[in-house]
Amino acid sequence: MAELEAHFSLKELFFSKTDFKGLILTGNSVFIRVSEFSKEELLRKPHNIIRHPDIPRCVFKLFWSFLHSQKPIAAYVKNKSKSGKFYWVFAMAFPMADGYLSVRLKPTSKFFPIVQQVYAEVLEKENAGLPMEEGIALILEKLAGLGFNSYDEFMTAALLEELSVRDQALAADLTENFKPIASSETRLKDLLAASVNCVDAARSAFSNSSHLSKVTQDLMNTTQEILAISNNVKLVTTNLTISSSKLGEQGKPLAMVSTNLERLCHEIVQSSTHFESVFESFQKSVMSIYFAVAISRFQIEVLNQFVEEMIGLQSSAASQDEEPSLFANCSELKHLIADNFKNVEITAKELTRDNKSLLQSINALSKVTAGMDVICVVGKIEMARIQDLSSSLAARLKDMEDLTLEFKTSLRQIESECKRGLTHSGNLNALFDKISSNLKWVEELVTV
Repeated sequence: MAELEAHFSLKELFFSKTDFKGLILTGNSVFIRVSEFSKEELLRKPHNIIRHPDIPRCVFKLFWSFLHSQKPIAAYVKNKSKSGKFYWVFAMAFPMADGYLSVRLKPTSKFFPIVQQVYAEVLEKENAGLPMEEGIALILEKLAGLGFNSYDEFMTAALLEELSVRDQALAADLTENFKPIASSETRLKDLLAASVNCVDAARSAFSNSSHLSKVTQDLMNTTQEILAISNNVKLVTTNLTISSSKLGEQGKPLAMVSTNLERLCHEIVQSSTHFESVFESFQKSVMSIYFAVAISRFQIEVLNQFVEEMIGLQSSAASQDEEPSLFANCSELKHLIADNFKNVEITAKELTRDNKSLLQSINALSKVTAGMDVICVVGKIEMARIQDLSSSLAARLKDMEDLTLEFKTSLRQIESECKRGLTHSGNLNALFDKISSNLKWVEELVTV
């Protein structure tokens, strides 16, 4: 018989927590329902109770190596329910003071089928005797073939892609969209309001981070243009110096022009090199904030599901028994979110700083290009006196004028993109303030 799949919806998120030995301490209703085990059957059991044999053992070794190093990790995992059904998740686990907390979603991105194929190939070799360390090396080799220099790079790209694709799918499918929920109990009503505020701000922050990432891609393209122009300026200056020297005494004024251009060219190359260095720092800050926001957004949405779960239990007989543990889970998640959010706020400051440094570097380059304009004008005046002697000189100066124009156009474009980046940074800081204040509200409510 074909293997049956245990279905769950795209909007549903899993949550579970284990101790340091991997024994399950708690989990949400999605985890319990899809696993087909009762809550009692799961508690204090090893998390590998749901492990599926189709996942290579080296994947879990890699997973635990990150957690034991106090680093979060994300991975695609195929699980098995109590009756033998399978279900895939994209899981992200986080080290905590007293264990590990995992949040998971339904994978739908372009990376999912790629990873399934990689796992199948590695599993086949594992079954033939491949040691786990070599299995990890093989996975990293496969990912390197896809352009990822490390597992960290891959899991960052996968998390961002999974959340983005999920957003698009939920927006397009009204049956899967988030429906409003209400509560008559004051504490839960306030908790819901706080968590919904956090979710709205986190989604907006994720969207802003996505736009900022696209701005950075545009900046990278323009940066490459500026570096290419710098190299061309150097080449044209060298050719202008050679052509001027061939004119002897009559070419001396133009030789002075060439000397000034050479000096200016040196400044351009230095400024461009500095600009490239500043841009690399800015680019890293953008990706750091994007990843940190994605993690916060993932965690915050699970927190909101817990609150909705509590409200759903309001009228049931199980409410009194379940509510304390649900509030405890909310508190656990809130602490995890708060810890990650400190990193978000630090990274946001670094992003703003690097963005301002980039603008300063652009201004420095603009001043250099202003000098190019002056030298080109002087060169044209000198060319007017000896025009009959060298048509190649005129061509060189024309090349320099064209390059100066290209330089100025690229700098204006990159300055505009950079200012857009500052706007996005400002929007992010406002959203982070909103998340921070609502997290404090959640803390007050779950510790009452």
